[in-house]
Amino acid sequence: MSMRRVDSSDVKIGLKIKRDGTYVENKEGSNDLALLVKAAFITESIGQATLEGEFVLEDASGLISTLNGSEIWELKLETIHKKATYKLRAYTISDRVRAGNVEAYTVKCVSDEFLKNEVLSIFGNTKTLFDNKVEAENIVETLLEDSKYLNTPKKLHTEKTLNKHVFVASNWRIFDMIYWIAKRTVRATGGGAKDAKQNGFLFWENIMGYHFKSIDKMIDDVNQQSFEQETDINAGKAKLYEYTYAPKKSGDEANDDMKIEGIVFPADRDYLTGLRQGAWSGFSVGFDPNMFANGKISKDMLTATHAHEYDISEFWGKMSHVGKSTSKNPVETYDEDIKKLIQNPKRIRYDFLPNRMYDRPRWKVGGFTFGGTVREESKNYDEIPYLQSYQHLRVQSLKNVQLLVVVPGNLDLYSGYGVEIRIPKTKPVGSRMETDYKYSGRYVISGIRHKYTDETLYTELMLVRDSVPLPK
Repeated sequence: MSMRRVDSSDVKIGLKIKRDGTYVENKEGSNDLALLVKAAFITESIGQATLEGEFVLEDASGLISTLNGSEIWELKLETIHKKATYKLRAYTISDRVRAGNVEAYTVKCVSDEFLKNEVLSIFGNTKTLFDNKVEAENIVETLLEDSKYLNTPKKLHTEKTLNKHVFVASNWRIFDMIYWIAKRTVRATGGGAKDAKQNGFLFWENIMGYHFKSIDKMIDDVNQQSFEQETDINAGKAKLYEYTYAPKKSGDEANDDMKIEGIVFPADRDYLTGLRQGAWSGFSVGFDPNMFANGKISKDMLTATHAHEYDISEFWGKMSHVGKSTSKNPVETYDEDIKKLIQNPKRIRYDFLPNRMYDRPRWKVGGFTFGGTVREESKNYDEIPYLQSYQHLRVQSLKNVQLLVVVPGNLDLYSGYGVEIRIPKTKPVGSRMETDYKYSGRYVISGIRHKYTDETLYTELMLVRDSVPLPK
């Protein structure tokens, strides 16, 4: 049963540490350090493969002298919406200051798997390493769950993929290998247009576990979230919440938990940066490391005479979009002169093509060939220029609209999932406040920071979406 709030930011907190699998206790047998906590921060993001924790302690009990700096810190939080437990491994103690008999310091933590990743390396052919199961979801599952690798008990949420990955891993860390595969993986289903290939996969961790999904799949899941659907961590389903920017009522603070505390617009209508980064148009080039003349510039052209050109207007219909059909590309709202600039490609993106020296028979004498040929699966990166273009546009377009909002602590929000926002226009129409449709609506949560201070909990949400809702 969830706790009852007096104020919308009320929270219950507990903090324990484990050393070699056993809770650390004082002489009186107590192991709860909650009274020492001045502040605590938990961060998760679709851009990072670990949870991060920071615990700011004010210590007059001598705890610091007992720490070796590698313990597991177990933080328990409870709000009106949910209970959550975070188990993170300390990796450093910083900002240590002493004043009289009191010491203040910050313990920084990450997930155990993130530390294991630093000492585990992969070397060898993927067909051998993964027993011919070389689809992306199978490789990622093995790397995370197999006892030879990270051996994590955490849940993995992924999707079906189209292509196989046959290559030689050259002493890579596990997460580096996953990121490399993510850039070259294509969804098995999906796409706004028939036969459109969608790539642009992300790998991240939140309290639900690990996720290996395309941005398009993430958006599809966000569009399908509902207020009636309760969170199911095992199935990777999250409840949808709606927050409103509205004045608070005095004397009714306990019911303010669905109201936005503050809003920041980190980057609003900044198309100059987009022009410099080739966010909407440009060229994509693939280089053959053996012979430049064989560089794959596009899927139909094997010379460098013309580069593969990409444009957001051509790719837009192939993508999934936040808000489905009730939204449009923000580029369409710009002045005609600026649209011409956006459609004028300049930046060049490039990547190296896989070494395919053995696609041809190894020996040829007269009309006879010997040694066989490499199977078709060795060519699964044939469209790297296209995939590189799509991934870049997919990532950049997701940042078209950005909000940073602060809400009363909610542990039932997750990075990579959605939230509904309602923001009124600054100027009312008569006595009526109208909705600002440009910034209201559904968003993808790209990052979360739970912030505990002064016995209260607030949740900071970094929100992004690729499209602008159409006025109703």
